[in-house]
Amino acid sequence: MNFGQLGDKEKTVLEQFREATKDCVLPDANDDYLLRWLIARDFDLIRAEKMLRDSMEWRRHFKVDGMLDNYKAPEVLARYFTGGHIGVDKQKNYLIAIRYGAMDLKGILRSAKKRDYLMHVIGIAERCVISMRNNPDKFKQSPDAISQLTIIFDMDGFSMRHITYKPGIDTVLQLLQVYEANYPELLRRVFVINAPKVFAVLYSMMKPLMHEKTANKVHVFSNNSDQWKAALLEDIDPQELPACYGGTLTDPDGNPNCVTMFNIGGEVPKSYYLNGETDVSYKKLLSIARGSKEQLQFQIAKPNSVVKWDFHSEDGDIAFAVYREKEGGLLPIVPHERVDCHLSSEEGEMRCDYTGVYVVEFDNSFSYLRSKKIWYSISIESVNDQNGIIDGDNFN
Repeated sequence: MNFGQLGDKEKTVLEQFREATKDCVLPDANDDYLLRWLIARDFDLIRAEKMLRDSMEWRRHFKVDGMLDNYKAPEVLARYFTGGHIGVDKQKNYLIAIRYGAMDLKGILRSAKKRDYLMHVIGIAERCVISMRNNPDKFKQSPDAISQLTIIFDMDGFSMRHITYKPGIDTVLQLLQVYEANYPELLRRVFVINAPKVFAVLYSMMKPLMHEKTANKVHVFSNNSDQWKAALLEDIDPQELPACYGGTLTDPDGNPNCVTMFNIGGEVPKSYYLNGETDVSYKKLLSIARGSKEQLQFQIAKPNSVVKWDFHSEDGDIAFAVYREKEGGLLPIVPHERVDCHLSSEEGEMRCDYTGVYVVEFDNSFSYLRSKKIWYSISIESVNDQNGIIDGDNFN
């Protein structure tokens, strides 16, 4: 859809949406950007506004705006994440290919924190969006069209080892949720090719998390190359498609796999693996029984105080969150999220805008098999606007 195809009623809703969200600091205030949120919520103004505001908070919390100015991918991701931009489809949509089946996701997640992996993929999405925004002649079929993305997921090499590695599955599902909540109408079409029968297991986990609009854009093909090559060439001109996928693109040396455009994957060397060894001399020990959680309360006496944390686990990942007590309930400040603190220490900080009681939570309720030992250090630092940090306290 583009702006020119809108009826009078839809144009009116778009103007109302612009007025309702005029206080938001948006990464793009053009009509086509606002239109994405309305399309995703069937032009329901209230639901679209909530979705947009939730996403702006997500961008603020994870510092997505401007991340590409400062972000540098860990070497293991730069070398072994298998994906890249290859061209455009026939409707001038941005085209990328990801050789998911050839990716050693277990090796990557043993060599980098899950958060690094998530931020790396978010960074790829942000680069796509920025490239499309800055090059409308190249990535738009018409001036008032919505720029979109076409993806080829090559599942060649996908097997039960991918399905049975739970951290990998958790990461895939979390990324899907991030997409659905924060990148509405970014996808035009997804081609899943070389999908073995076991892919159906993964897709059955993913589909309940997909909006119907997203699910309708996914086209799955088995390893019958005649079928998926024909489907790709219906949407993509040969000169925009690697020769290994039925097009005419090759590397300068004639390689049909176009390895100069994106990584081909492969097993991650164990030299990249995180050893998980951390200093515990300044930390306290907290044991969390299987299926349970522990909460640590602390008082913030001065506004704008900074809470810092540094923790790791001996026995597996843990879910972490920070809340503020408000009217008898707990208001999430740092969203509840499972972190791979058994691989390396999880470090972070947040500014507390309000005084009152805050709660740090370590949650092991998802694990009914293992208790967890958490080594942690949490400190509160008061800030003076003129002189900086003037005092600090540890708590347990």
